[in-house]
Amino acid sequence: MQNLQTWWQGLASREQQLVGFCSVFLVIGILYWGIWTPISNAEQDALRSLTAQQQTLTYVKQTANKIAGLKQSGAKPSSSGSLSSVVNQAAGKFGLVITRMQPQGNKIQIWMDDVPFDSLMSYLDELVQNKGLSLESVDLAEGETPGYVKVRRIQLAQ
Repeated sequence: MQNLQTWWQGLASREQQLVGFCSVFLVIGILYWGIWTPISNAEQDALRSLTAQQQTLTYVKQTANKIAGLKQSGAKPSSSGSLSSVVNQAAGKFGLVITRMQPQGNKIQIWMDDVPFDSLMSYLDELVQNKGLSLESVDLAEGETPGYVKVRRIQLAQ
């Protein structure tokens, strides 16, 4: 601290004013770019993320209501062919790749790696509404890329 005072006193009056003026700008710059901007950017990112998640939730609720309505109405379209072929054909229609499939009588369990969430919802909608299958359970995990999920297990029944 003594060295700093000695240095300051060694400066001419004009130099002291210049150093003081520059110090004010330096402090303002540190506050703005070091504190304010990162906080502001984080808030904007959080709001964008919240909006996207709310839209996804709304879509999932609408789809769930459609499925529940069809289940209550008892209207079940019939599917032709084996359960495995119906599931495979529908997956191909939506560009999904089934990594593992395990038929169990009139039920089937399927697994998929990273798949687009929207395509998966359309696929399940197709199986339930148009093919007459009932969705018994779904176990999903967050994918590595935004908008993608890993299907740990889906169980469908005829």
